[in-house]
Amino acid sequence: MRRLRGLLIPLLLALPGCSGLLHSTAPPVQLYVLQPPQVPPDSGPRSGAPSLRIGRPLAAAGLNTDRIALLRPGNRLDYYAGSRWSAPLADLVSDLQVTVFRVDAAWSAVADARSTFNADYLLQTSIDRFTAEYATEAGPPLIHVELHGLLIRRSDGALMGSFAVSEQGVAKQNRMASVIATFSAVADQAISAVQTQADQLLKSAKFPAPP
Repeated sequence: MRRLRGLLIPLLLALPGCSGLLHSTAPPVQLYVLQPPQVPPDSGPRSGAPSLRIGRPLAAAGLNTDRIALLRPGNRLDYYAGSRWSAPLADLVSDLQVTVFRVDAAWSAVADARSTFNADYLLQTSIDRFTAEYATEAGPPLIHVELHGLLIRRSDGALMGSFAVSEQGVAKQNRMASVIATFSAVADQAISAVQTQADQLLKSAKFPAPP
């Protein structure tokens, strides 16, 4: 017992110091969101318009994460330290698409991928590029967003058509606030282009809309 007490006392004295391991001196991770565009509701008629389901976008390798991707000179993929998106990138892009299409009079109703609503059409997109690209290590980056879309009629799986959109913009400063603001602006342009392309495919569809 005397020997056991001799082992326990140093151990108990050491335990309070261990609590310091639970606290990190590293700065907290900053979370960023993509601001949706200010889209006024389309005043056109919705009577007889089909419904749309927005599928969860498929993110390219390296983008299927909540980390904010950048390309260094030499096409070296990297991520900003201490900064992340508030959710996986695919979820943020999906939310932007739903926000834009829900005020589009071409569609009577719009649901996201989590809904069980049996919509007439499915819009499936892929995120091929969503990066801050640096020509040099010091200068502000070029924000580059590329999306690819498919519009599918769900009643028979017919493909109405496919399209690709690409938008770019240079951040004003090589600072995180400026980079994120440019990401939001370029993403809004890309989502608006997706909306335009999908609406055009619906209007020019060779197959009649389902009853």
